[in-house]
Amino acid sequence: MLIDRYLPVYHYHEKHSIDVRAQRDAVYRAIREVKYGDIPVLRLLFGIRMLPAWLAGKVKTGASDGDDPFIKRMMRYGFMLLEEAEGQELVVGVVGPFWRPIRNEPIRLDSAQAFINCDSPRHAKAVMNFQVREQSSGTMRVITETRILTQHRSVRLKFGLYWLLIYPGSALIRCGLLRAIKTNAEKERVVYGSQT
Repeated sequence: MLIDRYLPVYHYHEKHSIDVRAQRDAVYRAIREVKYGDIPVLRLLFGIRMLPAWLAGKVKTGASDGDDPFIKRMMRYGFMLLEEAEGQELVVGVVGPFWRPIRNEPIRLDSAQAFINCDSPRHAKAVMNFQVREQSSGTMRVITETRILTQHRSVRLKFGLYWLLIYPGSALIRCGLLRAIKTNAEKERVVYGSQT
């Protein structure tokens, strides 16, 4: 798995999967094109997450971007595409003080190698992937995994408290993403008349 190149060792972790009855290319396209607005729980939970920064005047309200692909939105908020094997797996990553309610902007890195080399003791390093695996039944299994590493004990404790608080919401988001990917890929299969 590509994700192992970027964070083989980690302190926090979650993994979810779903089986999809569609061709690999339709499934992968659904991963790349799933929209922010396709995941109802996402807007609510991100709104809650952004509330402290909004109250502190650190976030400007703007036009709705529910039509933005989720991956594109992640990039806009500081994630970077670390590597992609078309049709198989993509990995994004970010480094920052995620546990802070405000002043939690990520470190801007210019390359995948810079991400690998970054070992800031004051920040957490996170990766998230989407992987497509063909099953013996002919369905495609979509797996998403998130891994987080902290270099310093004090950051690990802060992030650990944050993780206890946000993990249920994080899992809801990941499961919502997977359901939207499944729906979109299988809808394409029906629309274009492909058989799986």
